Amino acid sequence: MTADRGNTIHPYFTQPLLSADGRQLLTASDRTGAWQLYLMDLGDGSLIQLTDDGEIGFQSAQLDGAGMIAWYWSGDRLKSVDCSSLRTEEHYRVPRGFQPGSLSLAGDGAAVDFCYTEKLELSTYTGKLYSDMRETFYRRPRSVLMRLCPADNGVTALWGECDWISHVVTSPVDSNMVVFNHEGPWHLVQRTWVVDCATSECRPLLRTEPYVERAGHEFFTAKGRLVTQFGRRESPRDANWKCSDVFIFPDGTGYEKFDYKPGPKPMHVQVNYEETLGIADGYFAEGGPEDGNNYMSLIRYEEGEARQKMLCVHGTSWKTQHSHPHPLFARDGRSVIFGSDAGGHSNVYMAPADLW
Repeated sequence: MTADRGNTIHPYFTQPLLSADGRQLLTASDRTGAWQLYLMDLGDGSLIQLTDDGEIGFQSAQLDGAGMIAWYWSGDRLKSVDCSSLRTEEHYRVPRGFQPGSLSLAGDGAAVDFCYTEKLELSTYTGKLYSDMRETFYRRPRSVLMRLCPADNGVTALWGECDWISHVVTSPVDSNMVVFNHEGPWHLVQRTWVVDCATSECRPLLRTEPYVERAGHEFFTAKGRLVTQFGRRESPRDANWKCSDVFIFPDGTGYEKFDYKPGPKPMHVQVNYEETLGIADGYFAEGGPEDGNNYMSLIRYEEGEARQKMLCVHGTSWKTQHSHPHPLFARDGRSVIFGSDAGGHSNVYMAPADLW
């Protein structure tokens, strides 16, 4: 969908990035020398530049598909840009000594949820992604979960603690339900938590046993169920994880678990709007290719199993966060969108999803 003019990606795949009519996709590109946001027409691949800012937090940017407002971090400032008029507005600034985290829009666009976390001086960062994860986790930085109402820019603190909060996602069908995770090595944290904004109650959504269970890459389906990639092993020394995708409503109902075949699992998973198919950046099946991380696969969730079917090659290097495929479905479910740096630069790709 994009040419090799710098790197072009879509922001993080667990957040809303598509217009309400499904024709446009929020993207980010460094083609001007700095990362900026662009709106892509999925029909012809044309791009409209939305921002001209200095420090775009492009991974966490997302799109209010109904109002066509893009939200993003510019350094420590929360901003929005109107995709029609290109008018930019500043809404909030993170307190000194803290750094902004992921954004999440309520389904009706009436609230923007996000977290901020204490800045720490770390000794283990090597430039490699997640190299300082364990040190940050053990330092337990102060974190606060916040809600901003765009109508008046009023802000409310929803939850806070001395733990590393990240990956905020808000239910698209009930804006009172906000999910966040405790960041860190998945097998060491009780990762998934839900806050009821109406009552200020906070509780684990999917309980995991330390050392032998893990969960991550949480996102909401269009029907309001949370999906997480789950794994369990027999003992802390066991290298073999039995992997599944788990679906669950924020109140704990609607629980379903779909198991993969033994062996490796896809790195990132998303599902379509009807919850009938998944898409993953990995294909691991009996008799399949040995380099399964090189492929995209469709997933059929049936009878407690996550059954994969090869879709296409993605061929990415996995070298940086923005080279990860991070797949998602087009709104009509007939195509999937993903990223790859197979050609040397990161680009946005589209493939048909009607092969099942």
